[in-house]
Amino acid sequence: MGVFNARSICNKTAGILELLSDENIDICMLSETWLRKGDTSKISEIKDLGYNTSHCSRPGRGGGVAILFKKNLRLTKRNVKACKSFEHIECSMKSGNDIVRLISIYRSPSAALSNITDFLSDFDRYLEELLHLPGKIIIAGDFNIHMENKENSDTEKFTSLIERYGLVQHVTCSTHVNGGILDLVLTRSNACDQLGLSNVAVLQTPTTSDHYLVSFTCTTAPVNKSTRVQKFGRKIKDIDISCFKKDILSSDLNDPDKFVDCEKAAKIYNQILSEILESHAPLEKFSVNPDQSQWINSECQDARRKRRKAERDDRRLKSQESKAAYRKQCKKAEEILNRTRNDYYKNQLSVSDSKKDTYRIINNLMDRQLSQNIVPNIKEGQELCEEMKDFFVQKVEDIYRNIKENVTGNDKSDFSQSFCGTPMSKFKPVSEEELRRVIKELNKKECEEDPIPLKNSIIHSVSFSCRSYEENYKLQTITKDSLINGNFPSTLKNALVRPAIKDENGDANSYKNYRPISNLPFLSKILEKCVYKQLDQHLNINNLHAEHQSGYRKNHSCETATLTIYNDMLCINDTKSKVVLLLLDLSAAFDTVNHNMLIKKLKNTYGLNDCVLDWFKSYLSDRSFTVSINGARSSTYYIRIGVPQGSILGPILFILYTKEISSIAKKHGFFIHMYADDTQLYIEFNPLLQDFSHIEERIVACLQDIKTWMEANKLKLNPDKTEALLTQTRNNFFTFTVEDIQLDNSNETITPSPVVKSLGVLFDEYLTFEKQVDTTVKTCNMHLRNLRVIGSKLNYDLKRQLIHCLIFSKLDYCNGLLYGIPDYLINKLQKVQNSCVRYIFGSNTVSKWDRISPFLKQAHFLPIQRRIEYKIALTTFKCLNNMAPSYVSNLIKPKAPSLKDLRGDEDYFLLSVPPVPHLKQTERSFSYCAPTVWNSLPYKLRTLTDIRVFKSVLKTHLFKKAYEQ
Repeated sequence: MGVFNARSICNKTAGILELLSDENIDICMLSETWLRKGDTSKISEIKDLGYNTSHCSRPGRGGGVAILFKKNLRLTKRNVKACKSFEHIECSMKSGNDIVRLISIYRSPSAALSNITDFLSDFDRYLEELLHLPGKIIIAGDFNIHMENKENSDTEKFTSLIERYGLVQHVTCSTHVNGGILDLVLTRSNACDQLGLSNVAVLQTPTTSDHYLVSFTCTTAPVNKSTRVQKFGRKIKDIDISCFKKDILSSDLNDPDKFVDCEKAAKIYNQILSEILESHAPLEKFSVNPDQSQWINSECQDARRKRRKAERDDRRLKSQESKAAYRKQCKKAEEILNRTRNDYYKNQLSVSDSKKDTYRIINNLMDRQLSQNIVPNIKEGQELCEEMKDFFVQKVEDIYRNIKENVTGNDKSDFSQSFCGTPMSKFKPVSEEELRRVIKELNKKECEEDPIPLKNSIIHSVSFSCRSYEENYKLQTITKDSLINGNFPSTLKNALVRPAIKDENGDANSYKNYRPISNLPFLSKILEKCVYKQLDQHLNINNLHAEHQSGYRKNHSCETATLTIYNDMLCINDTKSKVVLLLLDLSAAFDTVNHNMLIKKLKNTYGLNDCVLDWFKSYLSDRSFTVSINGARSSTYYIRIGVPQGSILGPILFILYTKEISSIAKKHGFFIHMYADDTQLYIEFNPLLQDFSHIEERIVACLQDIKTWMEANKLKLNPDKTEALLTQTRNNFFTFTVEDIQLDNSNETITPSPVVKSLGVLFDEYLTFEKQVDTTVKTCNMHLRNLRVIGSKLNYDLKRQLIHCLIFSKLDYCNGLLYGIPDYLINKLQKVQNSCVRYIFGSNTVSKWDRISPFLKQAHFLPIQRRIEYKIALTTFKCLNNMAPSYVSNLIKPKAPSLKDLRGDEDYFLLSVPPVPHLKQTERSFSYCAPTVWNSLPYKLRTLTDIRVFKSVLKTHLFKKAYEQ
């Protein structure tokens, strides 16, 4: 093991890690790393050089602690409370039947200059916490306390503290270039026997840091030798396309006698395609070395050997010449390693022939796949799968059981309406052309249950261009029989569930920190998509959707919902009224839907009968799931409740199931907007005209009715996670505050928050969007920081593509809400875009002193203010051309032309501008700014009806407006 003050590992990653490799350091506790939260590209580089990392960054510049460990070791980070006087990170690893806790400490020089009392107090509390934790401890790092000076009062106080907890300090030599024992290794007094801690040494090797590497040996946690990992795979790229296609044409897939009904046809379909794939690309076992980086070549290995030889010579000769030769060889080796790695990835990117390959390489460079591979390490294989399956099942069953116990059978919970219209009794036949369109529209997401890997370009080209795959007896027969007979094949009802971690910084061994991600067979999604199209048509014709439900509906989105909520709150505040916004939270919403109740609603409320209703009964019944982790699987569990997650029909069935919540909200005078299981309620009140106690009673009554309805329908409202926000304007002559809202018949309360997150947008009390802008800037800067690390490996087009994908997508999300915000907030976003341009063109081309406008124009980027106007104009166009929800379209009105207006054509196609508001803040609302932006557009632009042409012409117009003034 080793202790080292890195003094910015960000700048000299290769040199520091090569030093650790040369000294055969398996675990290193680093201080002053300068790593920031989100530096995934730097983490990827560390992994490439043979080490995994667990780090904790300091807010702002500098500092940071980390623990680096070789890839064959498994360390788990424990969340610890941050201290003001020092930085620390704690990881643990198994050692036989015991645990070894590794703690890296950094006390900065600025803290060292201040009074040591705060540090001793914080460190005392932390050591007291460690006393109650099992296992052995090793505390190491840069304490900035001169332990060699025994008469120093700070040293005496620190020594007294560690002795009080039975700790021993093991470093006896100077660890700093200017002298002094500043880097320490602390263990319990009997640790030398328990841990086998020995060979504590200070290696005075030349590095960029002014601290030396402190190394020691710990033998109770043996380091396993790097072993090759066994994997299974198919050589898909070696398949002969013509032979593969020939086998499909000559197989039983073209025998009509084999495809009698959808149940048998689905089994034969999967079986035959699996056999054909196995004959052309059999599943093979191969081994890989997880520690070996693909870019290491003979030149790199030679440079390493020469550097190690120079180091041995320097240790033997101890002369100025030998030290200079060693430093020269270190610099040369680092240059070779960096150049080789860059050239390798440049070549990989240049030869990648698809976006998939490009993003795979980019994700590897930025270490963006790490979170997808996080799984608990307390168990392995099938045992872990079984425990996670039991956890997911038990969680839902506990919620469902508690709901059933609380149900009172109150008739007030029934807000359903009887269906009036033409019922949907049977499905229409799906033609070959419609089936082709369905297959083309679907996302080709792989599932292990699929007979062929759909994402692979070679197999995809064979499967979906070959007429035999789609015509006559295969998919069309399965689809036709399923829809006509109202039967969903049982072979397509099993979902593979992969646990996905919710919070990467949370406890990776806690099952509560994981959510189940379901994956269904592609054939299942084809059937669901065919049914969804016909069901959606039936719902739209009979106007059966909840008006303010925006989830999984055409032309509806999070942006349209938040735009309307924001518009309403601004307009209400303009009348000197306040708004209370409630964000409801449901527990495991999709998983507790009752099948019998859902079928009853589909029949009585939505008019589904006969064959159609039988199909949905078959679709919901006898479904199952299996947990899959790293190739291991759990046993199958059959589901009694819930709509299928990861499916196409699951979300639409859920929003039909919960439609009645809208009626409850309107009954109590609330505005409502829903996006699947995200529900936003808001109500206005004027504190000058009415007492808030009456509003509070309405809030409590509404929530109680919703809770009663949910319990009767086997859903659970979670008051603990329900948020509230009071919005008002600063221009009012007084500020109103709301205390906790107490719910009836319980100790549950809802405390209003200063900021809430609704559908990805942060709303604050005064609707300033300061927090939203700051969060967006922080996220964009994190991505840009990672992109800068890999910038030397990317060309202009790739840089531009990644900027659009990773950063502009964040800048443009719901940016229609930012119209009219203060210039200083716009400038914050504009600085991000300017940084993107400097990244694309390079610092050698665009320095921070150059005017950025010419380069923005060259990159063909609209400035932030024009991007906002673009979004407003585009949304207005959609409203006028029936491409937006009615609740957005109703916010604007066409202007009725007067006799004066009839004199010129350019006065047509205008919108009516609302009266001037009392407060200037209301000019930011969509109902006010949409007419303003739209009426400023040229007449020819306002008359366009094709959205693709409109987008192109609109951008050209705004581009000229931005750069030709």
